[in-house]
Parts: sequence; C-alpha cells; structure tokens
Amino acid sequence: MTEENPSSFAEKEIHQFEYEEVTTHERTGSSLGAYYNIVSIIAGTGTLQLPFALRQAGWAGIIIILIATLMAIYTGSLLIKCLYYDGISRLPDFPAIGQAAFGRPGKYFIRIFHYSILLGCTCVYIMLIGYNINLLLEMVDVTIGLKAWIAIAGCIVLIPYLFLKTVKEVAWLSAMGVLTTSLVIIISVAVGLIQLKSHHLHYDHNIVNWSQLPISLGSICFSFGGNVIYPHVEAGMKNPNAWNKVLTCAILTVCSMYLLISIPCYYVFGVITESPIYNNLEAGGAKVAAILLITIHIVMASPLYLTSFANEMEEMLKIDRKHHSKAREFVLRCLLRAFILTCLTLVAMFVPVISDFMSLIGSLSYSIILFMAPVVLYIKLYGFKKLAKWEMLVCPLIILISLTACILGTKDAVIQLKASLRALHDTHTTH
Repeated sequence: MTEENPSSFAEKEIHQFEYEEVTTHERTGSSLGAYYNIVSIIAGTGTLQLPFALRQAGWAGIIIILIATLMAIYTGSLLIKCLYYDGISRLPDFPAIGQAAFGRPGKYFIRIFHYSILLGCTCVYIMLIGYNINLLLEMVDVTIGLKAWIAIAGCIVLIPYLFLKTVKEVAWLSAMGVLTTSLVIIISVAVGLIQLKSHHLHYDHNIVNWSQLPISLGSICFSFGGNVIYPHVEAGMKNPNAWNKVLTCAILTVCSMYLLISIPCYYVFGVITESPIYNNLEAGGAKVAAILLITIHIVMASPLYLTSFANEMEEMLKIDRKHHSKAREFVLRCLLRAFILTCLTLVAMFVPVISDFMSLIGSLSYSIILFMAPVVLYIKLYGFKKLAKWEMLVCPLIILISLTACILGTKDAVIQLKASLRALHDTHTTH
C-alpha cells in the first residue's frame, strides 16, 4: 500500500478534511455570526483612535490603512490554513500551530503572547468600561469612585461570560457591538461636520508627517488585531470552507468603518484631532451618546476574548461533557470563569499604570501574533515551495512591517510607561 504524499493534502479544501477536535455537532454557527464576531473584536476601540493615527501620519495614513487591510486578510487566511496543515485533523488553537511548527518551544512562545492579548485586552476593556461609566455619571454629580465602577464593570462583563459557552454563542452580542460602533461613527462624523459649519473651523493638515509616520504605522496595524480568536470563530462555523469569504468581508467592513470615521474627522479637526475622537466633540447629548455606545460595544466585545481563553483552559483542565455530567460541567465552568474575571478585575483596580503596561505588552504581542507569526508558521509548516512568486515578495515585506511596528510601538509604550511611573512616584513623594 502506497503512502499518500503529505503535500497533496495542501491542495484540499477545508471542507474535505476530517475534524477530530471539532465535531459536526459543534459546528452549528452561521457564517453571518462569524462575520459579526470578527468585526466586533477588531473594530470598536480602533474606531476611536484611527482619526488620531491619521493626524500622526497625515493623509498618507489612508494608504497605510489600506495596506494593513490587505495584510490582515492575507495573514488571517494563512492562520486558518495552518490549522489543517497535515490534511488529517484540525489543530485546536493558535499555540497548537506553534507546537506543530517548532515543537514545545514554539507552543510556549506563541502561548505567552497569545494569552497576553486575550487577558490583557480584557483587563483594559474592564478598566475602560469603569472609566466611561464614571465619566458619564460625573456629569450628573454621581460619584462613588473609579475603583468601585471598575468592580461593577467586572460584574457586568461576568454575566454573559458565565452563560455563553463558546464563541459562536456570542455572535448576537457581536452583532449588537457592530451596531453600536456604527452609531458612534455616524454621531462623531455628523457632529464634527456640524461643528465645522457652525464655527467655521479650519485646521491645518499634512500630506505626510514623516516624523510621526512610523508610530502611526504601529497604531494602524494594531487596530486590525483580533486574529487570536480566529481559530475559535472558525471552529464554530457550520461551513468552514466559507472562512476566506467571511474574513475578507469582515476585514473590508472594518476598513470601511475606519475610513468613514478617519477621513471626515481628520478633515474637520486636522492637527488637533484627539484619541478617542469623542474628546473633540462639544459637550452635550451627542458626546454622551457616543461614550455610552462605545461602552456598550466594549461590554459586548469582552466576552469574545474571555470565552476564547476560557475554552482553551477548559480543554486543558478537561472541563467538558466527556469527563463530567452536564450540571458538574456547568458549575466547574462557572467557577473557573468567575475566578479568571475576578483576577482581571482586581488587576484593573489596583495595579498602578496597568493601561501603560498593557500597551507595552500589546505592542510586543500584536506585532508578533497579528502579522509575523502566521507568515512564519505557514512557511515552516508548508515550505517555501507552496508560496507563489508574489507571496515570496509579500511575506518578507509583512515581516519587515511587523518588526518596524514592534520596535517603534514598544519604544513609544516604554516612554509612556516611564512617564507614568515617574508621575506616580512624584505623587507619592509629594504626599
């Protein structure tokens, strides 16, 4: 009996493979639900900071947004192909791809950055929810302290997190998140244009701001982050062969949202454009609505990161129906998830300058996980021979851009972290 050439497996479509880790019963999610999950996890906070990134880069930032869009589509496709590299079974997650490519060192290397994104983003999200609620209620003279609101924010996020078992079940939350982000874009652009007309505003613009262009590159690239949940989103799709179409539509939607808010807002506010963009809006109902809506979006997006992390932990700890009864599985899952969220909430409440520290981790993690890792892992698993001629040019370019974003983003984050620590030290010294 002849042995089938492993390279022939690479020619197969995803739907031709056997699924050992992901059973047919589990693959019940729709392509539309997967689309909402991707858009929800990528957009949101990125929408708020992209106008500022355009201010940093000048109008040339539009080209960077378009390039980052193409990179996100390409590397997202490569990542899912890596799950099926042997043509026999499906790898369960991102760290498993690292192990398949580079053994245990690869697994642990990817896992460190992978988990830092899943947990770090959630921690910052909880803090942002608490901060925004505190900001809104201070407008009506209701103050109980920022830490208290962060604790309440953790409780708010916990509710859907406990009862939604997998990523595909979070799709309806994601759909609401996409809606709220779309409304924030409409409000920000509409109010900005009204301010332009009523106050006859005129601010300078740059075609290219060379000094800030590298930092803007990092900000824009990181705004397309979210591929850490792609294996979990694809795992729940009833038709996984539609992944490339779903991913392309989702990333193009995100790109459209970014351009729709970035171009008009930079045109209106020019060199005074701030991050988040609603800081440029005049006080009033529209600004309150924008803050409220983006807070709702963050609440909706948080379970995506958390559920992805919990699914991996539950798999390692064997918290499933194979090893426990339905009731026991539910109790163990709730206890694990409550513990995870409690730890993250406490970190958000009590660790000084946590947002700056997470920015540093994010700069390192996103630059590696988002664009660089899928390319390197794909080449290691499939070999250079599987690359088309244009891919041999594109892949090194993607790695170069990722390294540039990593170095400059990390440098910027370190400077900000040092400044925050110095300010914290000066405050303690004064008191």
